[in-house]
Amino acid sequence: MPGWFASCAKDDPMPAGSTVSVGVIGAGAAGLYVADILKAQGINVKIFEASDRIGGRVRTLKSNDKPSASLLFTSQAALSSDFPNELGAGQIFGSDSSWSKIIEQLQLTTVNISTSSADNYFLDGAFVESSVAEADGDFTAARNFVNAISSYAGGNVSVQQAIESAGISPRMYAILNSWIGNRYGTSNDYLGMQALAQEMELLTRNNEILTLSDNPMQDALLSRFSTAVPDVEVNANVNAINFGGDKVLISGVNSVTAETFSAEVDKVIVTVPLSILKSGAINFAPSLPSNKTSALGRMDMDATLRVLLDFKANFWGSDSGFLFGGKDGPDYFNSGAGRSSENRTMAVTIAGPKAAGLSPLGKELIPVLLAELDSIFDGKATQNIRKDLDDNIIAVIQDWTLEPTIQGGVAYAKPGGTHQDRIDLASPIGKSVFFAGEATDLNGEFGNLNGALLSAERCAQEIIDSL
Repeated sequence: MPGWFASCAKDDPMPAGSTVSVGVIGAGAAGLYVADILKAQGINVKIFEASDRIGGRVRTLKSNDKPSASLLFTSQAALSSDFPNELGAGQIFGSDSSWSKIIEQLQLTTVNISTSSADNYFLDGAFVESSVAEADGDFTAARNFVNAISSYAGGNVSVQQAIESAGISPRMYAILNSWIGNRYGTSNDYLGMQALAQEMELLTRNNEILTLSDNPMQDALLSRFSTAVPDVEVNANVNAINFGGDKVLISGVNSVTAETFSAEVDKVIVTVPLSILKSGAINFAPSLPSNKTSALGRMDMDATLRVLLDFKANFWGSDSGFLFGGKDGPDYFNSGAGRSSENRTMAVTIAGPKAAGLSPLGKELIPVLLAELDSIFDGKATQNIRKDLDDNIIAVIQDWTLEPTIQGGVAYAKPGGTHQDRIDLASPIGKSVFFAGEATDLNGEFGNLNGALLSAERCAQEIIDSL
């Protein structure tokens, strides 16, 4: 049972026929969950989603998906994999985490990547198996650096500066960027070390990583929060929130019909990505307080790409989990590990300045990734990449930067930022404006689905406390 219910009895909801109304901006994991909790307490909820689909950064490739500016298909042929391919959140972080517990409640089968496969590496221009890497002194020093991040007591510098100050060999820089910077949506040059250390110190779950065996992540999310889905109005692009009076006025425009709309509610919950808040796409009246604008200035959300590559043969190892250390593709994931005999698909995650540089290439970024794999695997990537009858490479690109309602990957603190910035971003404005979403997580779970869910529990409690 989610922790929120420990402090708010399920059998003590708002009175029947309650007139309390809450508007939720965004139908991602945080928006759906907070709406689900509030509805269970008898509160009237309306969810406004700017895009035409529900789930936010949880998205599974579907057979009926159509190409768009942000979703590119290099061929009309389908991928050969017999398992779901995730375009957004792809793994379950922590076998004892919030999302993992929901998966258990749904009785969905998972595969523990941490125990069923081994991470391998690109090091010194060659493929290096985990057992060999672990015997390398420089690798051990890099691993020890990562394990000690939560106890970091140095200056408020970038992760890369902290790595260099620790005397880590440059041989390990690309692997460390795969482990840290890329994992948190950017690069080690852009990520703040002090805030990262403070947030990792708060983490209580284990470090095991799981995937769903058969079920799409998006379907699992919508199934769990099916009670909230009917309350979602899609294509409802909110551009103004006026909370200066007794009521909160939400205004916007339908992105399909161009018709304007407005709604008057008692309270509003903002769950949009950090990039949307920073862009000023939503006008707040009165303006956001200075502690929030200052926090926004010390945080950012960079470009992020997810690329699915389909091959005729697995040349990187069927028991391989992640391949770390690439410079163009920092995170190559063996998508079928532990869940398929048709284990020939790679999911590549690229974040930060590298993603920003590759994004304008569109479909032409595929040869860049193949060239990196060829340099490690003696040309086997180009030899084995699947092509259709017209000789087109079969691949899929999800460019989250070009999703107009998301515009990037996940929120991170820059050098100079601290955990206090997330606290300030998460704090309510009076008793009328509340904030949720992974950027506002206060439990060290920023940048993943657990953070979004935990922020929803916190926000729901704040709403109840304000009534």
